[in-house]
Amino acid sequence: MPREMHRWVIDSIADHVAVIEVDGAAMVRLPQWMLPRRATEGQVLHAKHEVDRNGQRSVLTIEIDEVATAAAIDASNAQVDAIRKASAPHDPGGDVKL
Repeated sequence: MPREMHRWVIDSIADHVAVIEVDGAAMVRLPQWMLPRRATEGQVLHAKHEVDRNGQRSVLTIEIDEVATAAAIDASNAQVDAIRKASAPHDPGGDVKL
């Protein structure tokens, strides 16, 4: 069976529909029931797609990747911290006054 591996990130889940970022590019919508039961927003998933030799059967295996999820959260937190530090000289913080 030829096999393809893909990295999915759960962008959002609402009304039993998940919005998934596929390989850092396309966004797709899937019924939530297709995902692992413990899947939540922000998690990284590994999707393995296999097709049999005669093209009559397609199998999709979706697994939560806890290590990749933790790394993605750490990278996101670091990015937010860097933005805060860069904007600190120009933004005193506090309430916005109109």
